[in-house]
Amino acid sequence: MTVAIVRSDEDQAADALARALDMIQYKPTRDAVFIKPNLPDYAPPGIGLYTDPAVVEGLLRYLAGRPVVIGEGAIVGRSAMEAFKRTGYAELAARYGAQLVDLNDTPRVDVEWELGKLKLPALLQTHEYINVAKMKTHVQTGVTLGMKNQKGLLTAADKKRFHKWGLTRSIMALAHAISPRLTVVDGIVALEGLGPWRFGAPVDMGVLVAGADMVEVDNVCVDLMGFSHHHAPHIPLLEHVATVGVPVSEVRRRFQMDFPGYFRFRNVYEHLSDSCSGCNAALYLAFRSLRKSRWGRLRFLWNGQLRRTDIVLGSGVALPPERGRVLCLGDCAAAYAEKLGFRLIRGCPPDPADIARRL
Repeated sequence: MTVAIVRSDEDQAADALARALDMIQYKPTRDAVFIKPNLPDYAPPGIGLYTDPAVVEGLLRYLAGRPVVIGEGAIVGRSAMEAFKRTGYAELAARYGAQLVDLNDTPRVDVEWELGKLKLPALLQTHEYINVAKMKTHVQTGVTLGMKNQKGLLTAADKKRFHKWGLTRSIMALAHAISPRLTVVDGIVALEGLGPWRFGAPVDMGVLVAGADMVEVDNVCVDLMGFSHHHAPHIPLLEHVATVGVPVSEVRRRFQMDFPGYFRFRNVYEHLSDSCSGCNAALYLAFRSLRKSRWGRLRFLWNGQLRRTDIVLGSGVALPPERGRVLCLGDCAAAYAEKLGFRLIRGCPPDPADIARRL
């Protein structure tokens, strides 16, 4: 197969995407289409956090005459329909007569996969499935591209279980269970640094990447971002992927991946196999809120650097014998905290304000 790389900005997205799809000779095989973008619960436009509506508009033009569903499963505890309104997708769907669907409320079917059965949207069986991801770094998986974007297809319960099963294994197994007919990655404005959150930094990459093979597309995007295969172990390494359009060497840019830690707070322990970006973000935001006031900075200095406090994310880790007081974060840590008598802040994810109060 072949992956297309084209230059684009927001205004040119529809025409640029049409060129890319023509390059790979994409033709839909079903009458109805299901488009899965990448949307947060809310973010301002133009900073690289979600699939630009202009890219999906390009698909709607290319697929004119076919019924289209745009579906997303928001992060646990959030509303996809609200995200559609805040990111411009509701207005886009109204203009083109597309249907918006919150995947958390859609009918589902059982699909066999490596670890048993998953309940996936029934749309995957009736519609042409197009995965429209965003080019971003990710503090847990290295990058979030086409394969990682499929996590939004899951139920809330399975999203949580993915972390218990291990993200690398689970994302790879999901790609074996279900794969899109077309994958498009929006790299017009990408995100580097502390992704996938809004405190990452936008990158004006000015590219769209498209292909029929999701793993090939992700391999090309990792190369474009200047990372080695080891940076994103959930993406199977392909020795060579044929590309058309702009050569990779002309647009490759080394993305920064400088997670600054938790503002020099010592003794944060994370069980990487089941802690999630939600708890990471909650802790980061709690620390950031503390540092906004003089009193908060003093508390942070006392608890983080002078008085020992050990913070645990996930189902538990082996703490050193000289540990201080222990604070566990999130519902995944509940059994661990109860077993060892540690304090627990519940939530999935926990409230940053609650963390800041109890630190």
